[in-house]
Amino acid sequence: MSPPRLLSTMVPGLESLIRPVDLVVRPTPLTQEKSLAERWDLQELWIKRDDLSSPVYGGSKVRNLEYFFGDALAKGADCVATMGPLGSHQVLATATFGRLHGLHTRALLTPQPNVHEAALNQRLLPSLNMEFIRCERFIDVPLGFLRIRYRRHQDKRPYWIPPGSHHPIGVLGVIEGALEIVASIRNGELRQPDDIVVPTGTCATAAGLWLGLAMADMPIRIVAVRMVPMMITGISKMKKLAMKTLEMLRRAGYRGQPKFGEILWIDEFAAPGYGQTNAGAEQAARDVAECSDFRTETTYIAKTLAMFRAKNLAGRRVLFWNTYSAVDPDPETIPFGVSV
Repeated sequence: MSPPRLLSTMVPGLESLIRPVDLVVRPTPLTQEKSLAERWDLQELWIKRDDLSSPVYGGSKVRNLEYFFGDALAKGADCVATMGPLGSHQVLATATFGRLHGLHTRALLTPQPNVHEAALNQRLLPSLNMEFIRCERFIDVPLGFLRIRYRRHQDKRPYWIPPGSHHPIGVLGVIEGALEIVASIRNGELRQPDDIVVPTGTCATAAGLWLGLAMADMPIRIVAVRMVPMMITGISKMKKLAMKTLEMLRRAGYRGQPKFGEILWIDEFAAPGYGQTNAGAEQAARDVAECSDFRTETTYIAKTLAMFRAKNLAGRRVLFWNTYSAVDPDPETIPFGVSV
C-alpha cells in the first residue's frame, strides 16, 4: 500500500478537485554517487531515482500521469490523447499506463532524429495498441494535431494531455516528488543540497520542483538545464506555469506563503539540436557507465550531465533529478484494463 501523499496532507482539499491514480512507487529512492562526485569535482552528488518510479515503466512522466489520468477518469474519459517527438517518453508512458487503465490512447508524433528512444517507440507503440500519426515533416503537424486532438472516440472527444505535461495538473505530481526530497532532508537521510539539477523541456518538472520546495519552506536553488529549442521554453515560462499551479492549489484551500529560491537557467548544453548527441554528452555517459549503474540517453540525461563535466557546479552539494526510465515497458506483460 502506498504511503499518504505528502501534497494531499499539505493541501487536504486538493483531492476534491483531482483524485490521482496510483502509478508511482513512492517515495522514489535517493542514491549517493561518490565516484561521480569525485570525477566531476562536486562536494556531494545524489541522484533522485525517478527512473525507478514504476517497475512497469519509470521516469518523471509517470508522476504527471497520476493526476492527468485521475482527472480523465473522473470526467468519464475512455480515450486520452497527447503529442510529442517520435521518441517522446510522455507518449510511451501514456500508451503504457493507458493500457493498464483500460483507456484508448492516441498520439501525434513529431519529427526527431533516430535515437534509441525513437526506434523504441516505433516498436512498442503498436504493441501497446496506441493509435498514432507520425509526421515526417513539421509542415504536417497542424493537420495531424487536429485529427488526434479533436476526432471523437466512441462519440467523445479524447482527454487531452499537453506536450511535455505543460499544465498545472501535470505539475502536481512533481510537487509530490519535491516534498519527498524535503522529507528526506528533514529525517536526516539527505544533507540539504546547494542545487537540484533537472533536465528541462517544457518546464513541468522544473516548475514543480521550484514550487514544491517553496511551499515546504526549503528554497533550494533549481538549476534548469535547457534541452529543447528556446522558442518553446524559458525561465519566464517555467515561472508562469508554477504560478498557475499555485492558483489551482489556492482554489483547493492552500493558504501558505511559498518561499521561492533561486533559479539558474542554463542554455549552453542543448547543442547541436534536440535529441542529438555531442562529445560532452558521450563522455558524461561513459563516466556514468564506469562509475555507476543508472541509464542515460542523449536527448536529456547525458547532455545535462555534461554540465557537471564542465565543472559549472564544482565544489557544491548537488542533487540530480533523474527523469529517465530504468526499464523499457514490455507489452507482453501489460494487460488491458487492470489498474496498477
